Amino acid sequence: MAEIQAEHEKRIENPPQEGRNGVDHEKPKEESVEKDKAGKEPEKKPKKPFKWTPLKVVLLVVITVVLIVVGTIYLVNANNHATTDDAYTTGHLHYISSRVTGTVIGVLVDDNQFVKQGQVLVQLDPRDYQVKVDAARASYIKDKAAYDRMNLVKGDGAISQDVYDQSQASLTGDKAALEDALDQLSYCTICAPTDGFVGNKAVELGNRVEVGGALLDIVQEDWVLGNYKETQIGHMRPGQRAVINVDAVPDHAFYGWVDSFSPGSGTTFALLPSDNATGNFTKIVQRIPVKIVFDQESTRGYESRLVPGLSVEISVDLKSIPKGQGLPQNQQIHDDQQSHLQTDASQP
Repeated sequence: MAEIQAEHEKRIENPPQEGRNGVDHEKPKEESVEKDKAGKEPEKKPKKPFKWTPLKVVLLVVITVVLIVVGTIYLVNANNHATTDDAYTTGHLHYISSRVTGTVIGVLVDDNQFVKQGQVLVQLDPRDYQVKVDAARASYIKDKAAYDRMNLVKGDGAISQDVYDQSQASLTGDKAALEDALDQLSYCTICAPTDGFVGNKAVELGNRVEVGGALLDIVQEDWVLGNYKETQIGHMRPGQRAVINVDAVPDHAFYGWVDSFSPGSGTTFALLPSDNATGNFTKIVQRIPVKIVFDQESTRGYESRLVPGLSVEISVDLKSIPKGQGLPQNQQIHDDQQSHLQTDASQP
């Protein structure tokens, strides 16, 4: 009885821990490592050492050679080519406007149409100007007859020199007025100043146009303007060949050559040019516009797809200068200057 009572008191002093449901969660201690029947830990299997087989050696050699070849080609290409994606196509834009006021009675071209130099584009009503021509011609004929009669009697002293001079001046003024009226009449027929494509057509039949009013544009001759970094043009010369990739024509590579360099950097002709004469100057690589013209053979059949404003990527071959090509203007000027310098140096 004494032992039972002692055990009961011990349980009262140290009650067992119960969970939420009143169940004893006391777990038996488990060993963290399993042991085999003999009571020893299982031995781990050693990893197999890496072995160089002939196939692995060949693969390593091939990969190394390919990497070396690709790296060499890339470095050689990078050193011999100047590339940029800061480029776009541009061209001559001829803004066609009216030189006289009139009503449009004929529009003889359509959007995107190719026109030849001298082709009639727009016709204005010529009747008002024809009336002015007739009046100027009548006045000229009248004064011309009077002047001819004075010439017949001038030698006889029938008229004074002052009257003769006035008649001659009047005839000259009538002739000028007639020529001006004829010019005004001719301005009623608006023709294409050059070959090109019609764009931005804003004229329609019945429009009343004023002097200088925009009618349409003629787009002529495309070329590429590449904005190269100043560190890329050190070995670039006019006449070097270029590969031109136009985003709008991804299935065809165009070719051309460097024509000339801009006389100033891009910031020089900006609306707000930068001023480096400040205390917090930071050197920034400038861009130099480079004009690159298309090779006509590579653009054959794509003339209508090459329009101003297209994004372009250019790669200029710095080691290649085509033979048989005429020297561009800037190169010709450079050669003339060198020739003059050599001539001056040879003179005593």
